[in-house]
Amino acid sequence: MLYSELGNWEPLDFLEPTNKPDRIGELGTYEIIELIGRGGMGVVLKAFDPHLNRIVAIKTLAPDYANNPTARKRFERESRAAAAVAHPHVVTIHAVEPNAKVPYLVMEYVRGQSLREKLDQTGSMEVREILRIGAQIAQGLAAAHDQGLIHRDVKLANVLLENGVERVKLTDFGLARATDDVAITRTGDIAGTPQFMSPEQAEGGEVDHRSDLFSLGSVLYTMCTGRPPFRGETAVAVLRKVCDSEPRPIREVNPDIP
Repeated sequence: MLYSELGNWEPLDFLEPTNKPDRIGELGTYEIIELIGRGGMGVVLKAFDPHLNRIVAIKTLAPDYANNPTARKRFERESRAAAAVAHPHVVTIHAVEPNAKVPYLVMEYVRGQSLREKLDQTGSMEVREILRIGAQIAQGLAAAHDQGLIHRDVKLANVLLENGVERVKLTDFGLARATDDVAITRTGDIAGTPQFMSPEQAEGGEVDHRSDLFSLGSVLYTMCTGRPPFRGETAVAVLRKVCDSEPRPIREVNPDIP
């Protein structure tokens, strides 16, 4: 049985049962293969689309948020906006299902690993690799910004590295906004990721494309040093540092960076 860490909701109980031994359930017309990720907003599932005979990824809104009309509307709006961004370095969204019991979106399944997983294995990275990955993230962000879409949660886990090709794909555009109004429901829960937030995000202010660029800078810092620029024992401590302090210079942490 697969259990979630989101509030008190039951283990993937929004899935319909299946009689296929290699599936864990069904969601709409999709056959769910396994749980591949979870976080404060919801879960990510690996699934099979029988109509188009392909593997896809499905991101659901957490049931805690699915019961909130504002979160549902924002999830639909931000998902549809993200679906309009067609770019080699942005994960393609195939479908949005806002009226399901638990709203979800269907997107391309990227075979590979996240930048977070890679850094967990390697620590800091070589300069050439940092430049290659950073440039591709920036290109994906630029494509979204050209359409007026702000990511709001640029972080290591949202940067996907595709197997077999030197291609980076950015995922989860705008979805942090879907839960902004209901995010502080439990101690320590906030929308976004503190270590990579811009100061205006940390202060709860208005954000624009420059917030994404600040977050990209924090991602680049982490690739250079193997650790985020702002650290603390609690989320609140990290947010204070984001607003009030400067990170340690990169070359003091990693002298190999030119």
